[in-house]
Amino acid sequence: MIAFAGCILAFIGGCAPTTDTVRAPAITIIDAPDISVLEKAAELLLEAELSEQPDSLILSAAGLIANAGDIAQSANVLARINPDNLRDPQFIEYSLLGIELDLILANWAQAAAWFETDRFIFLSATFDRMLRLRTLSLQSDANFALGNFEQSLLASIQLAQTLTKKSKVRDIHNKIWRQLNELSYAFLQQGQDHQNERLAGWLQLAELCRKYQSSQQAQIQQYNNWQVRWKTHPAALIPPTSFSEGFKYSAPPAQVALLLPLQEQYEVPSYTLLDGFMGAYYELLAQNNGSDALPSDVPRVRIYDTSVQSVQKAYNNAVDDGAAVIVGPMRQSEVAALLAVPELPVPTISLNRTDDSTGLQVRNLFQFGLSPLDEMTQIADRAWQRGQRNVVLIAPDNSWGNRSSEFFNQYWASKGGAVLSTVPYPSSINDFTPLLKAPLQIDLSEERGLQLKRFINSRVKFTARRRQDIDLVVVLGYPLRARQIKPALDFLYASDIPVVATSHIYNGTEQVGLDRDLSGVEFIAMPWTLPGQMPRQLQPDQRLHIAYRHLYAMGYDAFLLHRNLPNLTSEQAIPIFGSTGLLSLSDGIIKRQTKWAKFQRGKVREIQP
Repeated sequence: MIAFAGCILAFIGGCAPTTDTVRAPAITIIDAPDISVLEKAAELLLEAELSEQPDSLILSAAGLIANAGDIAQSANVLARINPDNLRDPQFIEYSLLGIELDLILANWAQAAAWFETDRFIFLSATFDRMLRLRTLSLQSDANFALGNFEQSLLASIQLAQTLTKKSKVRDIHNKIWRQLNELSYAFLQQGQDHQNERLAGWLQLAELCRKYQSSQQAQIQQYNNWQVRWKTHPAALIPPTSFSEGFKYSAPPAQVALLLPLQEQYEVPSYTLLDGFMGAYYELLAQNNGSDALPSDVPRVRIYDTSVQSVQKAYNNAVDDGAAVIVGPMRQSEVAALLAVPELPVPTISLNRTDDSTGLQVRNLFQFGLSPLDEMTQIADRAWQRGQRNVVLIAPDNSWGNRSSEFFNQYWASKGGAVLSTVPYPSSINDFTPLLKAPLQIDLSEERGLQLKRFINSRVKFTARRRQDIDLVVVLGYPLRARQIKPALDFLYASDIPVVATSHIYNGTEQVGLDRDLSGVEFIAMPWTLPGQMPRQLQPDQRLHIAYRHLYAMGYDAFLLHRNLPNLTSEQAIPIFGSTGLLSLSDGIIKRQTKWAKFQRGKVREIQP
């Protein structure tokens, strides 16, 4: 539940704030709505019904409703206002409140549109300092959400210049730093010749630190070197918290243990993941050999085979041998075994996740895996934000496909959406056309056509029609199957329905001839599969199946994670730009926020969510 903070109440009460506070967005999370405030809002709305000038009363009610925690209702009430009836100060507050509500409701384009109205543009020239601060912060948020990263960063830089209190400036610098850590390496490289000197300095600093994500010690050294070159830069004078004096530096682990099942059916996936882990290890080693960083910054790695001993025994042996961090185990049953204990002796990053671990947290256990459920959640949230409500889901008839389908159905229903049809397909399928006729209701249309010919005129020309209430098709599958599904949809008169897919659809290698059949499909993309995302492009074996290529990237990220656990568990945690996604920690689980891409004429290009 969400509520407005006291600054909105200050406006409603007619009191202008005088402190160096940025009101953007003026919304915080609370546990329960304020009933008394809702009652006051209801009184104002009743009064508005009897008033000849109701709009100012409705505006006050909308602010109170937001203050009580009902953001959706506040937006509905705000929509009842005729802005032409508002005086200039009220129109300004009406616009800023609308922007804040739209940002929370993920209506990014609508939030940005408020800034473009003629009246807002005209009045913005008259804004006092506090209104300028609030507007700049909102512009930064709206632009970042829309993918206008440069405009967002420039707005934050201007905002920091306008502030006077050092603590407030540092808050904005922390925001800039967090945003920079979410952007691609190619974007950061624009700092080499950017015309805006302050943004150029920020970008160059972020580029340097992205190269050294595996070593906090090296990042601090890079910041110190950068600070010498950029002595007057705002980030040199008031550094982000990560580089400020008094920030607690965590020494890297001297020894890390990997728990992997290296034999039988797990041999190939285990060694593939191990290759990715060691790829990141040797990258750090090369950086240390080329700099003044201490050799001790590179950990010793010991591997324990859980194919020949129980995970409990392997784990205890690793601890006894001096492991400061443990990475593994890989099998889901082994992760479940770790969840049965209340606390682990050393920080442990599992290489799989259990689906039923909600509420189960073990101290020092951090679950990491390429769970398709993360991607299904992102697909559902994006679809809902775009107003898509009726979905057809196509997934393989196997364990991960059925599990993903079940999760999506439950999550989508909880949002209020409808899965019109779930279509499981067997691994042996060669033609999706017969399988997709029923969910598209082409079979019913064809039956009606036959009846028309039978009872009216056998020479009647008839074209089958699909059902018209489908907003989105969600596809789970590897490239071979996806290249069959999209043409089948096109053939069955569904070429105009948006199609989205999980990251399984793309292996990072462009195959223009084959992927022309996927044109128009939008999909979740792991950063390593897109050019310009990483400082160094990952090079998993081209002969590997796409699932194993993603495992290689997961191994690479496991190395990044074990080196950055202190950062992820701190109060000022900054996500890690990993090869499988933007990595953050929530309730003992490593979450992945991925990129989005689209097939166009067989080629892949990144798009904004």
